[in-house]
Amino acid sequence: MSNTNGPNNPLAQDFSVFKKQFLSDSLLVHGIKTLANMKGNVIQLDDALKELAKTSNMSAQELKSITEESFRLGDAAGKTGMEALSYITSASKAGYDMKESLALTEEALKMSNISLSIDNASVAIEHMKRILDGFGKDTSFASNINDALTSISNTGDVDFDTLTAGASKLATSAGAAGMSFEEMLGLLTGAYDILGNMDEVTNGELTLFSNLKQSYQDAENVYDILKEMNKIWMNLDESQKETFALSNAGQEQKAVFKALMDNWTTVEEAASSAQKSFGAADIANAEHLDSIAGKTAELQNQIQQLSMALTDSGILKFFLVLGTAGTGALNTITEKLGALGTIATISSGYLGAKGLGQHTGCDTFGCEAQESAYCYV
Repeated sequence: MSNTNGPNNPLAQDFSVFKKQFLSDSLLVHGIKTLANMKGNVIQLDDALKELAKTSNMSAQELKSITEESFRLGDAAGKTGMEALSYITSASKAGYDMKESLALTEEALKMSNISLSIDNASVAIEHMKRILDGFGKDTSFASNINDALTSISNTGDVDFDTLTAGASKLATSAGAAGMSFEEMLGLLTGAYDILGNMDEVTNGELTLFSNLKQSYQDAENVYDILKEMNKIWMNLDESQKETFALSNAGQEQKAVFKALMDNWTTVEEAASSAQKSFGAADIANAEHLDSIAGKTAELQNQIQQLSMALTDSGILKFFLVLGTAGTGALNTITEKLGALGTIATISSGYLGAKGLGQHTGCDTFGCEAQESAYCYV
């Protein structure tokens, strides 16, 4: 066997020069920590892919392609690839195929950027799914959801998170009442503008929509019923308004009904804002990408991509068996070093010199005890 770690080996010489420039003893601890983090990223990635494989029945090659796509989505949204992969998995668990899952993930990532409280995959995907299902829409409508929510929250008194929670809760009832997503947002905004309590608004409108749909069975859209009622409302005195509200909404929903009637201008303005909201979420997302949080996530994503490069290069088991060894700088010369044997030999020589591992003498493939190309104690 040739001595791949000898003084005449050009790759060993390259590594020797490289380590003198970048891997001084003062940087060794930092390098080890970096590699330890990379190992953790690889393990997390492996766990995430196993979870996705359970619901998607994808092949290894397809999983690799999805992993690459998750990092692309992460870059675009200012998130890490691992976060994007968790969103894809959540969408897959929710019953969407992979094409739909990718489309939904892109918008769910955007939603979590715009939101101040939605910071995990399952919550964002759940909000999106409830709204889509409530109005019988497919994933191509997901961008409309973000645009409309963003536009109204930018111009009205209701914030993005509060409006999102209300829309998610009310979507099924509103869809059954025949109204559009934008009309529902108008009704949420108009009542909230007066009452200032989204739970009160959604609970009241849930019952109100159902009751009006039963009372006016010939009407296809409850929003249109309320619009016609507002025309009557404007011509009533206070006593007549009280009677009108009680007869059409009942005692429990009276406050919500009166809020809608008194604030119908805001209802229509919000619905119009939602209808004309194309691109609003992209602008808000761009602002996030320019923020410190976005830049930090971008850096984390790059580190995770380096970790994935280790997986693709075939070094994964070597590093996992080794435990804590080497430095993050190894990744920058992975392509030049090439085969696993060369990388491991050069690495072990350097690490051995630093006292970080003792070679067992097993320099060939097939170390059964460790299931690795190289064995370390």
